[in-house]
Amino acid sequence: MAVASLAAPTLTAQAADTRPSDTLRVQDNPSWGKELPPADAPTSRAYDLIVEDNDKGYAPRSGECSKEIHARYWAYGPDGKVYPTWHPARDAGGCTFGHEHGDDPRRSELFSTVDWPTFGYTSEVLAGSRPESSHRHEDHVGHKVLSVNNINVIQGDNGTSFFPPQGNTIATCDVLLKFHQGTHSPDAFANNAHELIYNNKCTRNGQTFEARYTALIPLGRPGGFGATDCPGPGLGMGFRNVGPAVPGDSPSDNRSLGRLITDASCVQAIREGKTHYEPITNSYIPFDTNDLHEFWFSDVTVQGAGVNFNIGPLFYVLNPSRYFDSSKPNNIARQVDLCYENIRGQYCDQVRQTTQQTGKRVQWDDVESPFKGTLREFRPGTLRLSNSGPTTVYTDVYGRNVSTSPFEGSIKQYFSGNSGDQMYLRGATRDYAANSSDRIHAPN
Repeated sequence: MAVASLAAPTLTAQAADTRPSDTLRVQDNPSWGKELPPADAPTSRAYDLIVEDNDKGYAPRSGECSKEIHARYWAYGPDGKVYPTWHPARDAGGCTFGHEHGDDPRRSELFSTVDWPTFGYTSEVLAGSRPESSHRHEDHVGHKVLSVNNINVIQGDNGTSFFPPQGNTIATCDVLLKFHQGTHSPDAFANNAHELIYNNKCTRNGQTFEARYTALIPLGRPGGFGATDCPGPGLGMGFRNVGPAVPGDSPSDNRSLGRLITDASCVQAIREGKTHYEPITNSYIPFDTNDLHEFWFSDVTVQGAGVNFNIGPLFYVLNPSRYFDSSKPNNIARQVDLCYENIRGQYCDQVRQTTQQTGKRVQWDDVESPFKGTLREFRPGTLRLSNSGPTTVYTDVYGRNVSTSPFEGSIKQYFSGNSGDQMYLRGATRDYAANSSDRIHAPN
């Protein structure tokens, strides 16, 4: 399909290293947010999804920005193809998109080096080297960016305490990452492979080390998910089998807690008035809608060709629109519907107040629903890096099979310097729907 008509021809995926990313800088794309890509530019499947009528793309509602305006936010990937990238919740012309992608990457001190994140790049590489049954195409709205500058790494911090401990600052880091975390659809119930674009640059004892890493990372085991702390007894207890994962060869992460998703047992605990320990107040309080949250843990390791790289990020969503209920179609239920069943909690109080004022029931994808997936805590988490070999290596899409030379289906990675001992990086907790004029709603 032609870009000018908001579609693109289907092209064979190029090798990941055929066009170095540093040949396509943001300075070479002044049309970001202003113009469509050149008509002859090759497009990725991720870009095609946002211009087609597809449930994984962009479906504007009446009054929202058109598909053409949305398609103006693009960037070239390392393969020279056009990809969707970060855009604001509101276009410069005033219209809104109804969804958000987190932090503006231009605010990162790493932006001048790493440029725009290219949503869906790993899926494109995978599609170019695997049969169609193994493809993984994530929905557009789930791509989220985190930018944090000058993180103080505290000596002795291991992330187990809610608040960072008091201590000496042993390093300072900048982190810019993009992670796919959709919390509105059934996708993550079974699928454990999600795209991470991770960039950091740290200084410790006057020495600098940095990583630029892109992969489909596994979060827990494929085919199902673990339990949250509601109704207890603790995070990651048990495993709920849901069904086959896509891709079929999705690797298993057995070192982290993986994806922890709320299910109907938490709803029942709220109804019964069960309590749990709250570390902030040091007391036991009843479960409520604030506990219908999701924790996504991962443990990522890259080893080979002199590289030893490990991170353990955490992605925490406090207000997802879904929860798991095996009695519902596609196993998906909507939290907002619980508010009309006298479920306690601040979110539901807000929903009921809206209904009292308008006389209308709030739907799961209404702007008025507080369950949008916008209140998120991102922690870059543990970090360890040592490299005695070349700074540039190549891996497969899962970050495995490290090589000093590119190969079919490979992704170019960059690791420089040594971190010393393992460190723990804390990120940020932000509400990306804090500006009500952005009119963000699920799916988001």
